[in-house]
Amino acid sequence: MFSKRFKELRLKKGLNQPELAKLLNVAKQTVSNWENGNRTPDSNMLLKLADFFDVSVDYLLGRTDDPNSKVYETEIDGHKYEIEVDKAYPYDLTPDEVQELITQLEKVGFDVNKLIEKVKNDNNNE
Repeated sequence: MFSKRFKELRLKKGLNQPELAKLLNVAKQTVSNWENGNRTPDSNMLLKLADFFDVSVDYLLGRTDDPNSKVYETEIDGHKYEIEVDKAYPYDLTPDEVQELITQLEKVGFDVNKLIEKVKNDNNNE
């Protein structure tokens, strides 16, 4: 997923591989390897790319289809939950904070499992 999104973002900026390589201070072959899926950038470069393209790292890695979202994961009572938050949210959430958010939603009657099933069904029908 990274290679596809990376190439799409490069093309959207109107840059060829050598131009982008120069801007990122990497070899043209490095950009080519990223686009071909032969290599993946390290975590520091992923952050730099996310900033450069103004998207989230989660979008670059295919964890979300929304370029402006980041994804948090937690597990509660054996159920795995993912919470998608706008990347502009000024704080990083810890796993405990994500768990507390889900717990608070459930306390006010929000059926988290029902929402997850609805989202899965909606995604399968697209």
